[in-house]
Amino acid sequence: MIEKIVLEVLKECVSDKKTIYYSDLAKSVNQKAGKKIIPEKGTALGTVLSKYLHSLCKQSVNQGKPMIGSVVVSKKNNMPSEGYFKYAEHLYGIQLKSEREKEIFWENELKKLFGEIS
Repeated sequence: MIEKIVLEVLKECVSDKKTIYYSDLAKSVNQKAGKKIIPEKGTALGTVLSKYLHSLCKQSVNQGKPMIGSVVVSKKNNMPSEGYFKYAEHLYGIQLKSEREKEIFWENELKKLFGEIS
């Protein structure tokens, strides 16, 4: 149930061509669920959300699509967390050696999600 709600919120972000902060994703999921099922701050937020985001990203890539979790970003730098990039390396069998390589990879995933490149 939770994963389905997370996916629904992520699809809304893709449709609106916008990113969402991890904490706002948790709040949206909780709101749609009608109760607090995901922590909205702290390390537990990342721990719980990453499980669902990794699963959804894996499903996306297995379907030949970009990582849907690319729309979720940190308030610190408006980019995904380090865990996102490590999981991307695992899923795609690539190495993102520099911050610039990570940024380019992420921007390309977003562009694909937003239909700007195919």
